[in-house]
Amino acid sequence: MRSRSETTPIRGARIITVVLSALTLALLSTTSIRAQEKNGADAEFLTKVVPSIAASVKIIDYEVKNTSNAKVREFAQRVLEQHTGSVKTASDHARRLNIAVDTDAENGSKEMIDTMSKLKGPELDVAFLEWLGHIHHDTTLFENEVKSGADAQLKTYATNSITAGNEHLREARELLARFKK
Repeated sequence: MRSRSETTPIRGARIITVVLSALTLALLSTTSIRAQEKNGADAEFLTKVVPSIAASVKIIDYEVKNTSNAKVREFAQRVLEQHTGSVKTASDHARRLNIAVDTDAENGSKEMIDTMSKLKGPELDVAFLEWLGHIHHDTTLFENEVKSGADAQLKTYATNSITAGNEHLREARELLARFKK
């Protein structure tokens, strides 16, 4: 039979092993939860961004086809091309990350197009530019992805989108100022 002094170190080593194992499991599960939250942030971002940008494409296309102002048409055409590329890129990211997204633009665009269809000339352009300024003013969704997203490529897309959106906002405000003189 072992003496008490011989079994105490063995018992102590077992206790330390059990405690370290429990801590390791706790850390792994916390890391796993954080990874799931980050992946969840990517999914939340894409499921909100893709339909919003798809809807914006329809609205911008309506402006391109219906404006009578050459400068607004040129600007809207550039924004249309960028938004069309953006919805394709975001959809490609969703496919790559196996995240289902709604690409139906009808729901998000119908109300604005209905409003715009009642306007002509400068009133149409002002409504469009105000709308465009509004959608580019709030970058919270994109900033959250940059801060909380897991996928590096998606974070780069969000960062680049913020930069492009800020440029669209600046140009929309400049054009709008010309109408308000």
